[in-house]
Amino acid sequence: MSESLNKYELFDANQLASDEFFQQWVLNPSQEANLFWEQFLTTNPEKQTSIEEARRLIEVLHFQLPTLAETKVIALKKRLESSIGQPLFVSETPILPLRQSFFNRTRWMAAAAVILMLGTIVFWQYLNQATEYTTSFGQTRQVTLPDGSVVNLNANSSISFAQNFSEQPVREVWLKGEAFFSVKHTANHTKFRVHVEGLEVDVLGTEFNVSDRRNTTKVVLQSGKVQIKSAKQSAILQPGEMVEFSHSTKQLAQRKVPVERYSSWKEKVWLLEGEAMSDVALRIEDSFGIEVVFETPSLANEKISGTIPTGSLEEVSEILSDLLKANCVITNHKLIIK
Repeated sequence: MSESLNKYELFDANQLASDEFFQQWVLNPSQEANLFWEQFLTTNPEKQTSIEEARRLIEVLHFQLPTLAETKVIALKKRLESSIGQPLFVSETPILPLRQSFFNRTRWMAAAAVILMLGTIVFWQYLNQATEYTTSFGQTRQVTLPDGSVVNLNANSSISFAQNFSEQPVREVWLKGEAFFSVKHTANHTKFRVHVEGLEVDVLGTEFNVSDRRNTTKVVLQSGKVQIKSAKQSAILQPGEMVEFSHSTKQLAQRKVPVERYSSWKEKVWLLEGEAMSDVALRIEDSFGIEVVFETPSLANEKISGTIPTGSLEEVSEILSDLLKANCVITNHKLIIK
């Protein structure tokens, strides 16, 4: 690695965003670059905020903006001129992807600020036009994306993507909750990217499950290969492996798992093997939106195994009664276990 860690110790977010090596890492990460920046953050943890700000700046500048009508462009220009208190020079040259030469100009920071303002406004307009699918408590749903990829949404989840999804250089979706993805490989090898809080999942063609609940993201790979990226770490998953990401510690943990236990919900069943009842209670709350109350506290520590159909809360309650040899009662938006 020719780059020096010491070189970046005094860089702020703007200087990082103008650095060619940093730009390449954000836009086209390699294993070598990932290791370099992980080592840099380990040595300089106080630079975490600067790196995240620089990454956002590059992504906004590099973002492929949707086509806007001339009237919207004029209105947007007037709003920006009003905000900065001076006329904007508008070039007839199309906006190009981020390049090092742009930042070498004397007034690059002022120009970047204007572009960032423009990009942010248009970006939010763009998101407002995005296609979104949601599921309520107790509901699952299958969504076919414009490229033919299939997404199975678990209960209490949502997925959104751009209206011109298939035209983007990277097929990107934003997930809240849990979903199983069957990604279709394209002839031109276009990447498919899943965004969850603090994490990106990059794939070509594969099948995997993503759960983003309770400040923890879990990615379980069934087939193919995926790359997981956070601000501080990255990992490559092989089939049968899971990466768990903590939103609080920002750490990744990778291990082998029985994949079917993490994706069986698609078939409206949970496959349990020695799972604590307290963890099953969290599943119930996330899937059905009710509170689970243990009137007999010791039952929360019971380990249970078996197959639980999840077509309805009543069905789950009945099976749990048999497994726990306990009384499960649904009342006042609560599941009482005693």
